[in-house]
Amino acid sequence: MKKITRIVALIGFLFITNCFGVKIEVTNPLDESRFETISVDAAKLKSFRYATPAVYCEDLKKFIACQMIDNDGNGTNDELVFQAEFKARQVLKFDVVEANVVNEVEVLDGAIANYIPQRKDDFAWENNKIAFRMYGQELQRTELVSSGIDVWVKKAERPVMLELYKKDIYHRNNPLGIDFFKVGQTLGCGGLGVWQNGRLLMSENYSDWKIIANGPIRVIFELTYKPWDIGDGRKIGEVKRIALDRGWNFNRIESKFDSDVIDSTFAVGIVKCERGGIATYGVENEYLSYWQEPDRKFGLSRAELF
Repeated sequence: MKKITRIVALIGFLFITNCFGVKIEVTNPLDESRFETISVDAAKLKSFRYATPAVYCEDLKKFIACQMIDNDGNGTNDELVFQAEFKARQVLKFDVVEANVVNEVEVLDGAIANYIPQRKDDFAWENNKIAFRMYGQELQRTELVSSGIDVWVKKAERPVMLELYKKDIYHRNNPLGIDFFKVGQTLGCGGLGVWQNGRLLMSENYSDWKIIANGPIRVIFELTYKPWDIGDGRKIGEVKRIALDRGWNFNRIESKFDSDVIDSTFAVGIVKCERGGIATYGVENEYLSYWQEPDRKFGLSRAELF
């Protein structure tokens, strides 16, 4: 995991503002190449907190896709995000200018989230690499209580979940992708529960959803869970904020609780495959990975949590 740890090393920024826009110089300090999402504080972009920007890469001589994000929903943009591939120790220069019909960049493989009422209140999200879903109240009412995270693997580097839902073929091998990760009443891949007296206590299915940002670079949304039993007669409500960037396999998940949980032991885990598999634990519990045994129909799958 040394490489994964190093890849999150900070990148360097240099800002220059002039009448034509804002110039940004970004440095990769690593001795290896990296694909990175670059986040810029919108306060440093002056008028672009309210106007729509475009990003031009001087080194590549082209405009690249970007996205403004209002993280707190107050009507003011908080950050600009865009992505680039860096070589080892490479410095790239970018210009932030006002967007227009000429410099607009269409993204066909971006990150996107969707509420799926037609499939019993699923909430689904994906990027060009991988797809996920979590379960809502209608599924709980009719079939399954689970706050675990489901994983779909993809063959097409574009949004496919709506199409697979419509055709109802996501549990069958097809040219777009497949859901063969069995969640059931478990944590799935990265779900959260409380460990109390040798028992795993989990919430019910999510009750409300809210999309904060919906691609193309980053998708951010919140799922709300009604108060649930964490032992000793106590209950807590939870709001789970999930973010996924284009080009990345891992979600960033933050949970906020409506009461004191300082003395609670939380468990974040991955369901074990019925066919068997191999679990790997980080030296300081900084990561958990699980390799599933081969499936005769679908090959191999891997679920990881950092």
